[in-house]
Amino acid sequence: MVEKAAYWAAQLATDEATQEDHDACEAWSREHPLHRLAMERMRGLDAQFDSTDDIGRETIDAVLERRSRKGRWFGGLTLGLVLIAGGGWMAAQSLTVRAWFPDYETARGEQRAVTLADGSGLTIDTDAALDFRASGTDRIVTLFRGQILARVAKDSARPFAVETHDGTATAHGTAFIVRMEADATIVTVIESSVRACLSVAGPEACVDLSPGDQVRMGQGKLARLGRVDPETAAIWAEGWLAADDQPVAGVLRELNRYRTQPLRFDEGELAGVRVSGSFPLANTDRALHGILRSTGLRVSRTADGELWVRAK
Repeated sequence: MVEKAAYWAAQLATDEATQEDHDACEAWSREHPLHRLAMERMRGLDAQFDSTDDIGRETIDAVLERRSRKGRWFGGLTLGLVLIAGGGWMAAQSLTVRAWFPDYETARGEQRAVTLADGSGLTIDTDAALDFRASGTDRIVTLFRGQILARVAKDSARPFAVETHDGTATAHGTAFIVRMEADATIVTVIESSVRACLSVAGPEACVDLSPGDQVRMGQGKLARLGRVDPETAAIWAEGWLAADDQPVAGVLRELNRYRTQPLRFDEGELAGVRVSGSFPLANTDRALHGILRSTGLRVSRTADGELWVRAK
């Protein structure tokens, strides 16, 4: 299906496309709702390639020049051609390509609760994206970015896994958090047990986790982190940012994940300032007010509109 959608997208992007081509594509799109969805997503890739860097464009150009029958650049919808030239299904299965059309996605500041087809529940945090696939043998959430809390429906025959480019966290029925950071994936167990494994094989590639355990998977390494209180670790899923005598700079960084206008601050200036409390994520201005009141810090607006948090 992906390969066919890629073919039609590439074909209709050429000057040689006829009315018969358009009619045939439309007939194929009507055959199944997923055909229509595949075409819409394929056509939407022009915007993705607008931001491709020069090296990426040169690479695509070279592939198309070798593989295209006309030996020239077709203009828009270049991913469709790359999918065909490089083996459509293989490319479509790569995390990089799949991340462009997630099943579920949240905007900055948005949180969303969904129930998956298997009955499992996900709380999707701000600025996150993921896919879900289920078969007769397994259930897999692929997390492309952000953070989720999974409450897994029990199914002894089909383990439930959350995968990232760093590794996987697998359970049959439990609650756990998976969070993608810039260079690692953090797994936190809320209930029952989870097995975390790196995406690369090795003698210490897996570890079994219990409630309150945390593990960091990144750069081919797996490291246990300090234990946490499960209820506190999951409180973000209820719309709260909790801090227990934590450096205020770290709390502000976390709050920025939910804000459309980030807060600016100098970590050196705020060194030694710590904060405790629970702050609402649905109203980040109110959360900021609570942090300022708890710490005695102040906020000022610069001439260009930036908000700076400073010590008094």
